[in-house]
Amino acid sequence: MISLSCRDFRRIVCCLSLFVLFSSVYAANAQWNPPNPVTGFTQIADGIEVHQTAGVLRIQVTSSAILHITYGPESGTPQYASDGVLAKRDWPAAQFSAESDDKTITLTTAQVKAVIDRSSGALAYKTLAGQTLTTDSYRQLIPADVNGEKTSHAEVFFAIYGSKEGLYGLGQHQAGVWNYRGETVDLSQENTNIAIPLLVSSNGYGIFWNNSSRSRVNNRFIHMLYLSAEVADKVDYYFLAGPEPDSIVAHYRELTGDAPMFGRWAYGFWQCKNKYESQAELEAVAAKYRALHIPVDNIVQDWFWWVTMGEMKWNPKYPDPQGLINDLHDKHFHLMVSIWPYFRPSSKEYDTMDKNGWFIAKTQVGGFHPVGQALYDPTNPAARKYYWDNANTSLFQKGVDAWWLDTDEPETEGREENILLDHQIALGSGARYANIFPNFHTAGVADGQRAASDKKRVFILSRSAYAGSQRNGVTAWSGDVLSDFVTFQRQISAGLNYAISGMPYWTTDIGGFISGGDLNDPKFRELFVRWFQFGAFSPIFRVHGTRNPSENELWSYGPEAGKILVDYDTLRYRLMPYIYSQAWRITSERSTLMRPLVMDWRTDVQAQNTGDEYMFGPSILVNPVYIQGATSRSVYLPKAAWYDFWTGEKLAGEQTIQAAAPLEKLPLYVRAGSILPLGPTVEWTTEKPEDPIELRIYPGADGDFTLYEDENDNYNYEKGAHATIAMHWDDAAHTLTIDPREGSFPGMLVKRTFRVVLIAPNHGTGIAMSATEEKVVHYTGEKISVQP
Repeated sequence: MISLSCRDFRRIVCCLSLFVLFSSVYAANAQWNPPNPVTGFTQIADGIEVHQTAGVLRIQVTSSAILHITYGPESGTPQYASDGVLAKRDWPAAQFSAESDDKTITLTTAQVKAVIDRSSGALAYKTLAGQTLTTDSYRQLIPADVNGEKTSHAEVFFAIYGSKEGLYGLGQHQAGVWNYRGETVDLSQENTNIAIPLLVSSNGYGIFWNNSSRSRVNNRFIHMLYLSAEVADKVDYYFLAGPEPDSIVAHYRELTGDAPMFGRWAYGFWQCKNKYESQAELEAVAAKYRALHIPVDNIVQDWFWWVTMGEMKWNPKYPDPQGLINDLHDKHFHLMVSIWPYFRPSSKEYDTMDKNGWFIAKTQVGGFHPVGQALYDPTNPAARKYYWDNANTSLFQKGVDAWWLDTDEPETEGREENILLDHQIALGSGARYANIFPNFHTAGVADGQRAASDKKRVFILSRSAYAGSQRNGVTAWSGDVLSDFVTFQRQISAGLNYAISGMPYWTTDIGGFISGGDLNDPKFRELFVRWFQFGAFSPIFRVHGTRNPSENELWSYGPEAGKILVDYDTLRYRLMPYIYSQAWRITSERSTLMRPLVMDWRTDVQAQNTGDEYMFGPSILVNPVYIQGATSRSVYLPKAAWYDFWTGEKLAGEQTIQAAAPLEKLPLYVRAGSILPLGPTVEWTTEKPEDPIELRIYPGADGDFTLYEDENDNYNYEKGAHATIAMHWDDAAHTLTIDPREGSFPGMLVKRTFRVVLIAPNHGTGIAMSATEEKVVHYTGEKISVQP
C-alpha cells in the first residue's frame, strides 16, 4: 500500500488536472467543463429562453449588436434594489431569428450569431460569416454566505481562440500591464485602482460584466478566461459586437450613459498642489500667472480648507471666501474645491447625518481616518440630497465652478478591503454593491448642480469611478501615485486601458503625488517635464503633488525647465479648436480622445501590444518619454504616412524608428490626411475670439475634420445652440473644401479667417503660428474650395 500525504495527494490531483486541461485545449470547448445539456428552448418577445439541466439561459436582443445574457435558477431570482448602472433599459424592438436542429440552437441578428450547443450548453458567438469570436463554455452559480446574506458566487468560463487576441479595458490598474492576455485583474475599488467591468477584445467583441459586487477577470491560462463575481443571484453580462473598439465603446455608453460636454475652460491648464494654505496664497498665485502671461484657466483648493470635515465652512485662513471667488473670476480663473464623503463629530452636519442614520460606518482607524469619523451613504436619496444641499449653499451658490470628490472608492486607508464589504447600505448588503459608491456620490453632486442651474456645466474630478460615472460629468484621476519614472510609465498603460473601457476623461497628478518631489533635484525636474509633456496630451491637463519646498507652479522649476513647461502649455491652448471639437465627438458620437493604437489598428499585432504610445484624437501620435536621461525613444508608426510635428519630415508607416527626444521634445507625429486646426495664442480659453485659425494640412491621403463651436459653458448646446463646420481634403485634387456652416448660437463668430498651411519640411511645424501660409480663406458660412 502506498501512503500519500495530503500535500502529495493535492500535487497529484493538480498535475492530473493540468494534464487534462492542456491535452484538451484544442478539443471541443465543453470537454474541460461538466456538460449542462439543453432540455428545451422557447422563443420570447426579445430573444430566446434556453432550459438546461441545471438552470435557464436567457439571450435577449437588446440591439442588433448587443445581446443581454443571463443564467439562473428555473424558478427565477429575487428582486433587489437597482445598482443604477444601466442608463437605458427601454430599447426599440430589434429584428432577430431563432432556428434549431438536433445539435444547435441559433439566434441571429443583423450583426452577430449566438449558437448554443445542445449537448454541452456552450454558447458560441460568431460573425455572420461564421467566424467564432469567443465561446461562453460554462456558467455556474455556487451557493455562498456573504456579509450575512445567503447568495451565490457567479462564474463564467470563456474559451479564448488564437495567440494574437489581445484583451483590454477593465478600468485603471497600476501593474504597468497594457494587454491583459494571460493576466488576472481584480475589479475592486481602491486608491489608484478603478474597476470598470468592460473587457474589449482585439478579436472584435466586448463583454460588459453587469455585476457591481467585487469581481475578477482571470486569464492566467491564456486559452481560458474566467469572469467571476462575489455576490450574484444570476450570471449577468452583455455581449457587445464590434468589430472595432469604437463600436464596442459606443455600445457601452449607450448602455450606461453618454458623457456630457465640459465647459471649454475645463480643457485648459489646471494649477494645483498639496495644498494651498490660505486665501492670500491662492490670490497671489493667480495674480502671478496673469502677470507672467502663462496660459491657465483653473486653480484648485485641495483638502482641509474647512474647519471640520463635512461642514463645508472655510477656516479662518480664508477670511472672505466670496471675495476670493470673485477675485479669481475677475482674473478669468475657475475654482475647483475638494470635498470628501467623510464627516467628523462637532458639526451640525455630522449630527444631522447621525440622527437620520445616514452613515455607513462611524469608526475607521488609520491615516486620516480617526476613530469617530463617519462615511455617509450616498445610496440613500435623502443623504445624497442633504450632502448636495450643503455643497450648494456653501460653495456653488457662491460661485465655485468645479468639484473635487476625493477618497470616493471610498478610502480604505487603515484596512485592506473596501469598507462596504462588511457593512450595510441603503440598497442592501454593501458586498452586493461594493463597486458603485463613486456612481451614487458623483450623481448626487451632478444631478444637484444640473437642477440648481443650467448656466454652468458640471465638472467633477473623482478618485474613483464605475460603469456609468461618465454620465455624471466625471474625470477620474489615477490616484495618489509616487513621484518616479517607473510610476510615470505605468500611468500610460493605466490611462489607455481606462480610455478603452469607455471612460473618456482621465488625468494624473503631473509629477506624482507622494515622495520624491524635490524641486532642487535635477532628476525630479526632468521627471516633471516629461510628465507635463504627457499631461499636455491627456484629456484633462492638471498638475498636482507634494513638493519640497511647497511650490508647484510652472515658474518653480527653474528657467530651463520653466520655458519647456510654458511651451507645452502654449501648445495645449493652440490646439484648443482641435481638442474642443473632439470633446463634441465624445458627446455626440461616443468617440474617444485618448486612443490606444489598437483602437485604430485592431488587427496589427504590434499595435495590439503597444501600450506606451497613443493617438490623441484622430490625428496626433503621442510618444511619452518615460526613461530617465533618455534623449531618444523607440516609436512604432502604424500603417499610414506620418509627419514629424516638429520638422515636417514625412515618414512611412509600418516601421519602428528611433525618434530624437531631447528634454524639450516630446516625439509627436501627425497622420497624413489630417486637417489640424490651431488657434491663436491665448492666456485663457475665452480670452478672445478663436480667430484666425491656422489649418495645417498634412498631404498624402484624403482627410476630414469638423470644427465645433458653442457658447462655451452652459447646457444650451443640448438644445441645439451650437455650430459645426465640416472640412474635407481631397489629396488627388489637392483641394480643401470647407462646407456650409450648420447650426448657430448667440455670439457666434459669423465671419472667420482660416490660414491654410500645407505641411512640408520646416514649413507649418512646431508650436508657433506659421510665418507664411498658402491661402487665406475668409469664410462667411458658405461652401468654399481652395487649392493651396
